[in-house]
Amino acid sequence: MFPRALVVNVVALSLVGCAGGTFTTTSRGLDGKTVVRSSDPKEQARIDAEAADEEAYAKAVAAAPRRSADAPIEVAVFEATIADALGKSVDRKQLDEMLLRALSNDPLLRVVPVRGLPASATRLGASDEDLIAAARSKGIAPDVWIMPHVLLEDAVGTSGGKLVSMKAFTLRSDVWSAYGTGASKPEAQGSVFQNAQVVEQAAARIRAAVVRELGPNLPDHQAVAGIQEERQKKKLEAIQEQAGIRPEDDTETRLRKLFGIKAEESKPEEQPTARE
Repeated sequence: MFPRALVVNVVALSLVGCAGGTFTTTSRGLDGKTVVRSSDPKEQARIDAEAADEEAYAKAVAAAPRRSADAPIEVAVFEATIADALGKSVDRKQLDEMLLRALSNDPLLRVVPVRGLPASATRLGASDEDLIAAARSKGIAPDVWIMPHVLLEDAVGTSGGKLVSMKAFTLRSDVWSAYGTGASKPEAQGSVFQNAQVVEQAAARIRAAVVRELGPNLPDHQAVAGIQEERQKKKLEAIQEQAGIRPEDDTETRLRKLFGIKAEESKPEEQPTARE
C-alpha cells in the first residue's frame, strides 16, 4: 500500500501550458481541500485572494445568527439520475413530479425544481459543482441543494418467512446546505414493484433531513444577505483599486481604466499647405 502522502500526490491534476509558459496544478490535500498553484505570480495572487474571500465568507456565515424554527427553507431539487439497469423501466419525469409533490407537503419547504441545465453541466462525468454552478447561473440560490439518485442495489428481504437476496429499488439523495453548514444522505428501499411507495418514503426522509438535521443550523436569510452585500462591495473595491479608479473619476474615465483602454492622444491639427 502506498503511503497516504504519496497517494495525494498521485491524484494531483496538472495542467501544463506550452514550453516556457505558465502552468497550474490542482491537487487535494489530506484535509480534503482543493489546493491550486500557478507559476504566474499574478495568477497565484488572484487564486490566493479568491481562497481568502471564500474562507472569510464561510467564517462569516458560520458566525451569523441561525434561522428561526418557523422560517421557510428553500430547497432546489435536481432531476433524478437513473441507473442504467432501470433506464427503460422508470419514467424519470413522472418520478421527478411525484418527488416534488411529496416534498411540497411540508409547509416549511419552498421547493424549486432545477430544470433545463446546459449539456455541459449534465454530461457524463460532470461534477456536483458543475451542476450547482449551472443552477446558480440560472439565478437559483436556495438554502439547501437536493440531488436524487435512483439505483438498483443488492439487498436482503423476506419471502415466506425466509431471508432471500433481492434487487432493491433505491432512492438515495445527496442533501446539503448551500452555506456549507451540514449534509445528509437520506434513502428508502423496496422492491421494483413498490417504486411509488419508495418515492413517498424517500421524500419523507428528505423532508426530515432538511427540517430537523440541516434546518437548525441554517443561517438567517437577512444576515446572509448582509454578508453577501458586504462581500460584493469588497470585491468591487478590489477591482477598482486594481484598475486605478479614483473617486473623482468620471464615468468615461472609470470605464476606460476598468477595460484597460488607453486614452487617445490628441494629435496636432494639420496646417493647410500654402499654395504658391
